[in-house]
Amino acid sequence: MRKILSTMTPVALLLLAATGTAQAASNAQLTVTGTVVAATCDVSLSTNNLDLGNHTPSQFTAVATPIVASQKSFTVGVNNCQTPLSPGDTANLVVTGQTLGGNPNIFNSTGTNTGVMLNLAATPNSYISNGDKLLVATAGTPAASADFNGKTLTLQAGLASTAAAGGANIGAVNAPVLFSFAYN
Repeated sequence: MRKILSTMTPVALLLLAATGTAQAASNAQLTVTGTVVAATCDVSLSTNNLDLGNHTPSQFTAVATPIVASQKSFTVGVNNCQTPLSPGDTANLVVTGQTLGGNPNIFNSTGTNTGVMLNLAATPNSYISNGDKLLVATAGTPAASADFNGKTLTLQAGLASTAAAGGANIGAVNAPVLFSFAYN
């Protein structure tokens, strides 16, 4: 009996090893990205969540026009900036997010006909589109990190619809918007 067990043990070990190899045959790939830039800044928001409240379809009075009662302000700014390379260099924020088809300035990822429109508080009737670059600051002479550090923009967000008056879909609106730093 011992002879049979001692003969079978190497065979059993070989089968276990082959089984373990078959299970570990899958692959995984990691994609690592990065960008080399002339200077960097950290981007900050006054809030990470902005609740525009509850509104009825009858409050939507025109296509692509935010409901005044839904509009709320927030700030986005830059800090921890490196010294600009040259006088006249610029600190910008690039605005990106999913938008409604055919409406690059109505942000929404939920698929309804209602979304969020953004504008600079200083220009209330000029709406920001996906991919727009917003100027935050310009380097002075001589260029110094204080030219960029602590600079902010005040923006407004408001609910709007692609439908005619009263035709807004009922449902939740979710509009993740990314603000990323762009030098020059």
